[in-house]
Order: sequence, then structure tokens, then C-alpha cells
Amino acid sequence: MIRPAVHLRKRKQHKMKRTLPLMLMSGVLYGLAYPPFDLHLLIFVSLSILLHIIVSAGSLRGVLARTYFVFFTASLVAISWISMSGMQENADRFLIIAGIAVLFVYPMFFLPAAGFTYFVHKSLEKKNLGTLALAVFPFLWTGFEYLSTWGQITFPWLLAGNSQTYLNGKIQFIEYTGVYGLSFWISAVSVPLYLAGRCILSGKSYIRAIAYFAAAVLIYFIPDLVNPAGKTSYTETKQINTGVIQPNVNPWEKWGGKQRELIDEYAVMIREIHSKDSALQLIVLPETAFPFYFREFFFENSYMKIKRLCDSINVPLLIGTPDLEYYDSTETAPKDARIRKQTGAKYDTYNSAVLFEAGKDKSTYDIYHKVKLVPGSERMPYQEHVPFIKNLIEWGVGLGSWQIGKDTILFRLGGEDKFNAAICYESVFPGFFAEFVKRGAGFSVIITNDGWWGELAGTHQHSRYAVLRAVENRRWIVRCANTGISSFIDPYGKIHDETQINTMAMITGKIGYIDEKTFYTLHGDVFADACLWFSAFAVLLSLFARAFSPRVPGRRP
Repeated sequence: MIRPAVHLRKRKQHKMKRTLPLMLMSGVLYGLAYPPFDLHLLIFVSLSILLHIIVSAGSLRGVLARTYFVFFTASLVAISWISMSGMQENADRFLIIAGIAVLFVYPMFFLPAAGFTYFVHKSLEKKNLGTLALAVFPFLWTGFEYLSTWGQITFPWLLAGNSQTYLNGKIQFIEYTGVYGLSFWISAVSVPLYLAGRCILSGKSYIRAIAYFAAAVLIYFIPDLVNPAGKTSYTETKQINTGVIQPNVNPWEKWGGKQRELIDEYAVMIREIHSKDSALQLIVLPETAFPFYFREFFFENSYMKIKRLCDSINVPLLIGTPDLEYYDSTETAPKDARIRKQTGAKYDTYNSAVLFEAGKDKSTYDIYHKVKLVPGSERMPYQEHVPFIKNLIEWGVGLGSWQIGKDTILFRLGGEDKFNAAICYESVFPGFFAEFVKRGAGFSVIITNDGWWGELAGTHQHSRYAVLRAVENRRWIVRCANTGISSFIDPYGKIHDETQINTMAMITGKIGYIDEKTFYTLHGDVFADACLWFSAFAVLLSLFARAFSPRVPGRRP
């Protein structure tokens, strides 16, 4: 009785030793495929290795454990910048804890696709359809990527498609599918790559291996058939003269007592950029440029400096700012609203963007409150249902426990030209971003404060992901970041006037205003929905196949 157990344990240990290098390789290659490294091809190899790891596993438990290890490794490579940013001078050490939590939690988002791929393959393999079952992998991978973006606990940072932002010539088709089309394409290439590798390693058929490899190459070049880069298929009805101010303010220090000095610096920069181009129609400042609630009377002097300046130059100013709202009744206030200890009044705070316009005041400005909040750092997920958890995390810079915005508004220039302002993290949600364009935004603005990350990979990744939003919706994007990277991005994903990180910069440019809408803008994530429904069908078919498969005597079902 002992010898078989020892033998089985040794076999498992030997198998793990052979699999461990593959798991490490798959994870490292996946992580290196993302910006700032222009190594996008590595993700194809990573997923083909992952397929081998899934198919060769002896149990569902083994698949989940191996997949977790792969994406824990990938997270170490690609998003360890979250923890590392907390080690910078003056940084809030909370970031170290938050980053470590992300490293351990985020790999779980990849487990469903791997687990169901294993289940479908093993179920259909009994019908001698194992190879055909692998064709389901792109649908499962894409569908569960899409599903992982639902709800408040989500972090769609390492979607497979996000790795391809340097490959401008091949990403143009996402005006139909969104970024999920790229994820499907990547996973579709990985299937014949895996099959080719399996044929070579087994030594069974080199001719078949060549055929599989040729199929992978063919799929890889399919996006070239939909490449309108350089064409003028979308008409710009007008051009908007736009200025971007990158103030390069230390994000850890600006929340202290130097608001007045900061406002004076902003005023100098606004005058300077206006003097360089007096024809400007919009000037943009970054997320939380104001480190105070501008509508509160205590900050009236600082507010009036910017208002008077806006009135004098007669140019609208889009500025990121925190905002505060008091509720008239404690009964109608949300359950997770904040409470003033002195008065018992209920209120909420928001991460917002406000459009200062000449002739208006703070009672009539258009204000957008951020809807997609970073889980844990900006807001505890589902705190509206469990209010006491909202105070578990509070940054040393006054951030945290923001309320979810409900005013999904479009701003207007001169009462006519519509545009949307995505705040930081919102720019990584393709369907959410497209909804504003569908409502009529002729161009888009992204305001952010990536100063937390400095020159680490997160700053580059966030900047590059905006390319995908531009192509999906065929819109010019004005990107304004506190410490960089700021830029203008055209409707085909080309970046113009890109600024350096950790420098004060001012850029101006003419961006096109477009009325036409892409298929993706109009119909959203129908492609991802189709992948999810097809995945559900494949799983049901596999359950049916397993239920009616003959049982082998002596083997557990």
C-alpha cells in the first residue's frame, strides 16, 4: 500500500518539475508583451504554452493551480509597478499593500477561462474531438475576459488585446469588435501554434506541424485585410484648437497647505499657453488639478482667480477637481454617504471634471463625476451595501471613499460641439468609453494623474491603452496627465506631440471633430457578448457529451 503511494507522489513531483519551467516561461512572456516593452508577439507564445499546460493537466484542480501560477508570474512582470510606486519618496505606503493584494487577487480573473477550456477539452476528447474542442478556446478566453470587466471588482489592465498597442497596422479592425477582437485574434493564433508545437515535440507528423504553423501565420495576417490606416474614411467636420497643460505637480505633496501657490502657478501656465496661441478654443488641466473642493466657500479666493482668468481670456478650461455634494435630507441620502460629525449632515465627495466657461459661475458649470472608480483605492467595492467597509482604506492624500457618479454628461463648447471627459481609470473600459461617443461626443478627453507611478511601467501602459479607445471609436483623443504622458491621439491610433514624464509641458494642436460613428460605437460589445454566449453553448454541449459518454469499468465518472 505504501509503495504505490510513494510512486504516485514521485510521479507528481517529476511532472511538476517538468511543468514549472513552462509555467514560468508562459507567465514571463505574457507580462513582457505589455508596454513599455514593444514585445507584443510574446503573448502568442505565452498562450500556446498555457494551452499545453491546460491540456496536459491531470485534473481541474491542477489546471487552476497552474494557471494561477502563470498569471501570478505575469502580474509580477507587468503590474508590480503598483507596489513599487509605494516605495518612492513621500509615497503613501498603502500602495505597497494594495499592490501586493493585486498580485495575489488578479490571477484569479484568468482561472475561469482556463478551467472551462480544460472541461470542454476533456469532455469532447472522449468523443475523439479533442483537437476540435481547442477551437473553443478563443471564445472562452474572450468571453471570460469580457465577463471579468463586469461589476465593481474588476481590473481590466491585462486584457490580451491591450498588449497590441504598438502594432498600429493590425489593430484597425477593432472599430468593429473593440479590444476583445484583438484578444480573440491572439488566442486564435495560439491554438494552431500549440498544435504545431505538440506535433514537433511528439515527433508524430512534421507535415501536420507545418500545416498548423501555416494556419497560425495565416490567422496572424488576417487583420491586415482591414487596415484603413492612412485613409480618410472618417470626415472631420471642423477642427478644435486645443491646449494641454502638464503641470508636473508632485501628487503626494499637493494635498498639503499650498493650494494658493498651486493656483498661482496654474494661472501663469494658462496665460502662457494662451499667449502662445490666442486662437485656443479649449485648455485642459489634469485629474484633481485642484486639490480642494472649489465650490466650498473656504476656497473662494482660489476659485475666483481661475474664474476671472477664464473670463478674461474667454477660453473654456476643463479642469479635474474633487467635488462635494450635500444632501437635503438624511433619508434620501445613499446608505454609504459621509456624515459631518459636527452637524450630522450627510454628504458625498466625487472625483470630477468641471468645464469653466466665460460668463458662467460655479452654480452653472457643467460637472462630470467619475463613474468607474479604482477598487480599493478610490472606493471599496459594493460599500453601498456594506457601508462600514468604506473607511477601511483612506489614502494619506485625502483620496478614498469617492461616491460613484451618476451624471454621465457630455460637455459642450459654445453650446454645440460635444465631447466627453474620461477620468483616469475610466479609459481602460472600452464599452463604457464608447457609450459617450454614441451619445454624440465628437472628440474625447482623458484627464489623469499618473504621477503616483512616476516612470514605472504603469504610466506607459495607461498612456498606450488610450490608442485603443481612439481606434475603436475613430475619435481624436486629448490626453492630459499631471506628470505625463500627455498627447494628442488621432482616430487611427497615431500619437502626436507626446510629452516626457516628470516634466512641465504645454502642447497645443488642432484636433478633428467627427460626427460619424463606428460599428463598435453604435453596437458596443456585441462581439464579446457573442463569444460569451458561444462559450455557454460549448460548455452545455460538453456537459451533454460527458453525461452520455460510456463509463469505463473500474474508473470513477
